[in-house]
Amino acid sequence: MNKNQELDKLFERWIAEFPQYKNKLYKDGIINEQEYERQKTKLLFIAKEPNDPEQNEGDFREFLSKEVRGSFFYRISEWTYGLLNNFPLLNEIENCNRIDIISKIAFMNIKKSGGKSSVGFDVIEKVLEVEYSLILSEIDIISPDIIIGCFGSVDDWKYLWPDIQFNSCGYDIGISKINNYKIINYYHPSYRVPKAMSYCLLKCVYNSEIFKNL
Repeated sequence: MNKNQELDKLFERWIAEFPQYKNKLYKDGIINEQEYERQKTKLLFIAKEPNDPEQNEGDFREFLSKEVRGSFFYRISEWTYGLLNNFPLLNEIENCNRIDIISKIAFMNIKKSGGKSSVGFDVIEKVLEVEYSLILSEIDIISPDIIIGCFGSVDDWKYLWPDIQFNSCGYDIGISKINNYKIINYYHPSYRVPKAMSYCLLKCVYNSEIFKNL
């Protein structure tokens, strides 16, 4: 059984334990398992919830293997390219195939059913509080080297790992390491700043001595 098959089994458990997800659960995980396993550094991006007010069911693995669109996934593709290629000039990415870039990562949402374009932190914290064991199981199956969290404050991570401690990397971004996962508590990909700013800030965090020595 490969990792995405393990994830599919996990999603069955998710629906069994939380019936509100029936016919609404949006699966996620490793976009292309062969490409993901080939990477020297395995990346997992964690976001809040799917942007789907109709609350359809679906699968980000299937969706992102065919199309990458919108500022949300454009930012993730840029950050991915930087993290995996020692942050070259941002302009280089414009000529790259974004499907190929996204195929190298894992992606998951905290909340597995769709919502509007914005969601309150109280909603995400409630999901973390009651679904933490399943969320942890998904992370463990994916088994990343670096997690880029785009879903809340450093305090929200305590729902998953109560003993987690975050350090300052010198750029006002919290970083941590737990269970061999290096964690960057970063901005949401749709945060309205110029793309070069978020790209360069992530470069500074990743290249900081404090993060390297975690």
